[in-house]
Amino acid sequence: MTDTATDGRDLFMEITLRTFLDEMKSEPFTSREMIGCFLTYFFCFFKDEHVFALFFDSKNRYSGLLHIQDGALIVSSPLSESIENKGRELGASSFVLAHNHPGVPAAPSAEDVMTTGSVRKYFERSPLIFLEHFIISGNDFSTMLTDNLWKKRYDGGRTTLF
Repeated sequence: MTDTATDGRDLFMEITLRTFLDEMKSEPFTSREMIGCFLTYFFCFFKDEHVFALFFDSKNRYSGLLHIQDGALIVSSPLSESIENKGRELGASSFVLAHNHPGVPAAPSAEDVMTTGSVRKYFERSPLIFLEHFIISGNDFSTMLTDNLWKKRYDGGRTTLF
C-alpha cells in the first residue's frame, strides 16, 4: 500500500471515529455493557494494540478521549498523571481505561492486572473516578473491576458505579 493510500485510510478512520464519538456525546452511558459494546465497535478500527482513556461528565455522557499509547499496556505514573490532566482539561467526572488484545482472548495479562491496581490506587483520593478497565478482543470484552479480575493481586477499596 502506498503512503497516500495509508494516509487516506488513516484520515477516513479518524473522521469516522470523530463523527461517531461526537454523536455519543448526547446520550449517557448507563451500563458497563453499553460501554463495552461501544468499545468493541471503536476498537474494530485498530489492528494493533492501543490504549485509551474515555472520559464522562457527571451525567455519564462521553466527554472526551485520550490516546495513551500504541502497543502493550505498561504500568507507569505518567499514565495516571496524563489521565488526570486530560480529565481536568475536559471537566470530566469519571473515566474508563480501555485497550485491545488483537487476535487473542479478552483475558487480562499480568501487566493488565498490575496497571489496573496502580491506576486504581492513584485515583482513590482523586475527584476523577476510575470506573473500569476494559479489555477488548474482537466482539468480546472483559472488565477488570466489575469482573473482579484485578483481585488476582489487589484487594479492597472503591467499587465501580455500574
